[in-house]
Amino acid sequence: MTNITDTSQDDRMMGMIAYVLGFFFPIIGPLIIWLIKKDQSRFVSYHALQALIFTAVTSVASTVAWFLTAVLIGWLLVPVVGIVHLAFCILAAMAANRGEWYEIPAIGKFARQSAGV
Repeated sequence: MTNITDTSQDDRMMGMIAYVLGFFFPIIGPLIIWLIKKDQSRFVSYHALQALIFTAVTSVASTVAWFLTAVLIGWLLVPVVGIVHLAFCILAAMAANRGEWYEIPAIGKFARQSAGV
């Protein structure tokens, strides 16, 4: 975990924005942030890539849950996927804004390796 003094206010803000955009514009929002900042800041690259992977995974999970509404289990899964997506977006955005290298379980390690951190 990195201290706040190791990242600029702009980097912390961009890391946070990646998660916020990922909630409202899954995949596209974090992808834009990652493409713009990937070579300028490892901190932003890591958080944007993690947000991108996370929103891709939750988008697939949400699609599967919607298809499962035909057999009723989807009616339980759709809100669960939505709540998990919202909760991790909030947690990760707040951590990025504090300058922390927060890892979303099962995704953070892959994002860290992919971002070269």
